[in-house]
Amino acid sequence: MGYCGEAGAVKIALVSDWYYPKIGGVASHMHNLAVHLKKRGHDVAIVTNDLETGKEGELERLGIDLVKVPGTVSPILGINLTYSLKSNLELAEFLRDFDVVHAHHAFTPLALKAVKAGRNLRKPTLLTTHSISFSHESSLWKVLGLSFPLFSHYLSFPQQIIAVSNAARAFIEHFTDVPVKVIPNGVDDELFKPLSPEEKQHVKEELEIEGKAILYVSRMSPRKGPHVLLNAFQALAGRMDDITLVMVGSGEMLPFLKTQVKFLRIEDRVKFLGYVENEMLPKIFGMADVFVLPSVTAEAFGIVILEAMASSVPVVATDVGGIPEIVRESESGLLVPPGNELELRNAIQKLLLDEDLRKRFGSNGRKAVEERYSWERVAERIEKTYEDVASKI
Repeated sequence: MGYCGEAGAVKIALVSDWYYPKIGGVASHMHNLAVHLKKRGHDVAIVTNDLETGKEGELERLGIDLVKVPGTVSPILGINLTYSLKSNLELAEFLRDFDVVHAHHAFTPLALKAVKAGRNLRKPTLLTTHSISFSHESSLWKVLGLSFPLFSHYLSFPQQIIAVSNAARAFIEHFTDVPVKVIPNGVDDELFKPLSPEEKQHVKEELEIEGKAILYVSRMSPRKGPHVLLNAFQALAGRMDDITLVMVGSGEMLPFLKTQVKFLRIEDRVKFLGYVENEMLPKIFGMADVFVLPSVTAEAFGIVILEAMASSVPVVATDVGGIPEIVRESESGLLVPPGNELELRNAIQKLLLDEDLRKRFGSNGRKAVEERYSWERVAERIEKTYEDVASKI
């Protein structure tokens, strides 16, 4: 990237309220993007709220700066209330020394404040949107007292918006005339990779799993549909005695789901692993025979689907939001209507009974990741977008 002079690396600020400790797709995306931009030779900083992120040591080892913006952070929403959109406080002092300002998540104050500051500082200024609906953000609107005109005002500042899926692009285009391009989420395809049959068996033995493993990895919340999966699995468990459902994740529904399992009399066939450290996740994905994401409401982009695909594991997912763009295009699995237990059960059963189909979908998924979704490819496309924006200033 030569627009800052050939002598030094480009200084890039990745800005959002939704970095760690908030767990989720935005934090994961920002962190991985920072790591891969650093690998590409740039000076990178994550600009976020003044909280303990849990990533301080790792970022320091990698040489990635962590800039903490002071202010009162909502304990429920994880957003900076001091820098709310209606305050006169601006972020220019934190962003002045950067060559590129790249904000993440169009619903949070720091991201929107950052695009205004970046534009006023005459920097290449970008915003990545990770959402496709207001419904998941309803409490956020309440706290911010955010009006649509104010939202649209801030959305006029970036020179370029990046959406993680076509569904996310369609949503954000309601509020801005700024050009929007789709660059998907990425996955670390060196970390998430296929396991040999022997390695799969070894992990299953470690986790005390017998037979074939159906895997769910996500928050235990209603919109992710874990309760629908349990109902579908009960019928499967009655037909097949060599299958185990492995549920990874924490969330408000966990106590209810554990009760549901007892009520359905399948507690000996379901394993709740709770929150699993990142180091262990690739092994858990790798040992699975089928991965299921039964989201009831729309997802902008299911990163866990990419992690399954990178591991050569076939996918069963619901036909909502940005999910079909990944699964259908890559031919890596089966799609079912949201909330439909019967269709979900049939799709999982079809894959469990057809080893050739599992292998084909798994192989297709891995190939798609290597060609389109590896973080190396995604970071390269984002870097090129920085260059394109800079060339027009």
